[in-house]
Amino acid sequence: MKALESGRKNVRRLCGIAGVSPKCYYQSLKPKRKDVEDAVLLEEIAGMQADHGQCLGYRKMAMELSKKLGTAVNEKRVERMMRDNGLLSNVRRKKYSEEVYAARRDLRSLRIPDLIGRRFFSFHPRTRFVEDITYLPAIEGNLYLNTIEDMFNGEIVAWKISDHPDTRLCLDTVDMLASELGPSISDVILHSDCGSTYMSYAYRERLEELGIRISMGSKGSCYDNAAMESLNGIIKTEALYSQFGKAAVNGKRIPRADIARKVEWFIGYYNNQRCKKCLGKLPPVAFREQNPHGTCLAVVETPAR
Repeated sequence: MKALESGRKNVRRLCGIAGVSPKCYYQSLKPKRKDVEDAVLLEEIAGMQADHGQCLGYRKMAMELSKKLGTAVNEKRVERMMRDNGLLSNVRRKKYSEEVYAARRDLRSLRIPDLIGRRFFSFHPRTRFVEDITYLPAIEGNLYLNTIEDMFNGEIVAWKISDHPDTRLCLDTVDMLASELGPSISDVILHSDCGSTYMSYAYRERLEELGIRISMGSKGSCYDNAAMESLNGIIKTEALYSQFGKAAVNGKRIPRADIARKVEWFIGYYNNQRCKKCLGKLPPVAFREQNPHGTCLAVVETPAR
């Protein structure tokens, strides 16, 4: 007892020297409540990861713990505990290296202006075009169709089909457009979305060599290239779904050769029958005027003199 009492006096003396109350000193010797809570959380985290095959991320884990324990659990705290104890979720490996992703971010930072502004019409032929890539499902794997449409009359001026939606597909389509237009290709506008193929340096350099003005819609907006979205829907519906059935096409039960043949036939039919190709071949007694809504072109014929 005398030794215990002497020890307490020494504690009070030392606490007085340090400027700390004895109560705080004795409380510091007790196990902290947070340590107990961390132990409970760690056990819960390990059990839940085992039940879910190590696939829960720290955000999902914090949400599930909050539901189970009936109290809010901080995400950063859960992340720290999972990282320190090797309980982070399994994630798939990145497809490309960090250098490739950094180069893509730099590429997208070079903002290309939208010269169209959702005005999908033109008063003159061969001056304003839209472009887009769509996939065509087949047994052997998807085909990819890149088309360029004239906004004057809706004609498909250039198109290519490839096994991959890469820059080569876009370059081949632009070369087809250049051979179609000839010397008059300079100073025309080619509008597209801001996909990685259209943002590539090779594609943009090719357009600059030809004298084509580049126009791109904003990221994540399907309305900035609505004209091509509509055309892609028409091609799939009338060239594929009506011929083979939507379930068969989307179920990838049609061979590539049949898909390509039907698309080629439909584009020829569309250019000669469906689009307003006759607008470019009207006699001098006809003139064009803008539709009152400002969204399309109308033809008004005058009596022959």
